[in-house]
Amino acid sequence: MEKAPGHPHQETGPTTLWRLAFSAAIFGLNFLVQGLAGMWTGSLGLVSDSLENLNDFVVNLLAIGAISLANKREPCDRYAYGWHRLEVFHTLLGVGLLGALAAGILWEAWHRLHHPVPIQIGWTIAFSALGMLLNLAATFVLLPPKGTRLAKDLNLRSAYLHALGDSLANVAVISAMVAIRYTGWRWIDPIVAVLIVLVILRGAFLLLRSAAAILMHRAAFDHEAAKTDLLKLPGVLGIEDLRSWKICSHLTVATAHVLVDAERLDETERYLKDIEHVLSEHYSVRHLTVHFETSTMASRHHHKFLHQHEADGQDPVHHGEHNHRH
Repeated sequence: MEKAPGHPHQETGPTTLWRLAFSAAIFGLNFLVQGLAGMWTGSLGLVSDSLENLNDFVVNLLAIGAISLANKREPCDRYAYGWHRLEVFHTLLGVGLLGALAAGILWEAWHRLHHPVPIQIGWTIAFSALGMLLNLAATFVLLPPKGTRLAKDLNLRSAYLHALGDSLANVAVISAMVAIRYTGWRWIDPIVAVLIVLVILRGAFLLLRSAAAILMHRAAFDHEAAKTDLLKLPGVLGIEDLRSWKICSHLTVATAHVLVDAERLDETERYLKDIEHVLSEHYSVRHLTVHFETSTMASRHHHKFLHQHEADGQDPVHHGEHNHRH
């Protein structure tokens, strides 16, 4: 039995898209302001901070595109879950952009450590403060209301955390300028730029890890905890072959063989509703497939997933060694 796939992007689509679009406009403006100001004032820290805004701008635009396409492309025979996995590809594209930007900043920082350039400290502080105000505005726009479904929207959550991080980077740049004014140590500016780049690279690594987990079908939640919760339901005697994976950050899919205290198919409906409720409310499962079994059925076979690849290049179909057994 299956629970029809929910369309989580549509549940929060218009509000999420509006927030992402409005914040993207703020990030784009901030990138231009801080980027041009950084080149004019000579502050590499300000330039590196602007690149964080550029990354947020691009990532938000990609998220908007991925959500829009996912909303328009319904599941079909060729695309079982529509185009929801586009989110993974836009994440990988964002990681590539982050890596390229980080490499450019690190190269320039190395050069400036050996050949410091003059910095207009007062103007750098002013533009960084302006950038901080814009980042805080973007944070406010992206902050989802507590207690609503938007609070679980990973696109918004990721975006507002990035915006808040950008504000902290502005604080670091301002602090660096104050230190340079009183010490004359211009090398502080490229050092701050490098620190900001390290934060950018950490974010890139986390994004890459999340995308890789989705592509590798990593379990979407704690299976042992889920089994414990499900076994508390009346009439549920056993959970076998529980699997879960994410199609995108919004859409979690799960399948399971469930041993129940029943003998007829029409007796399983009440079990299905209880199982759906537990997995949906506690583990955010949007699409669930359940195979119900009686004690007699379960004793006839096992549920191990066995998959062997031929090492000698023989055709597994004709030699019968490529087994998937339930």
